[in-house]
Amino acid sequence: MKLVFHRLILKDLQSVLAYYTAQSGPELAECFSREFHEVVAKVVEQPRHFHFVSHGLRRANFPRFPFHLLYRETEGSIKILVLRHHRRKPGFGMERQ
Repeated sequence: MKLVFHRLILKDLQSVLAYYTAQSGPELAECFSREFHEVVAKVVEQPRHFHFVSHGLRRANFPRFPFHLLYRETEGSIKILVLRHHRRKPGFGMERQ
């Protein structure tokens, strides 16, 4: 299965890592980074495991952090569209295709 990241995912990730580094130091940011990669791996391994939220998007929650990924599964590929905080505005990233 082909994995595709929206062009703004890196910006989303860098923003979260910068926040955790500033708040608690690099250890927490590294922990978040590892968990990000683990969640992405689970999405690739079992894309239909996660529930739909709207418009064909699925939501993969992080186990230890208040964040989730929104992604779309198409034939032969998974496109991760947004990384966002649970309390972020519900519309954040929904325009991404």
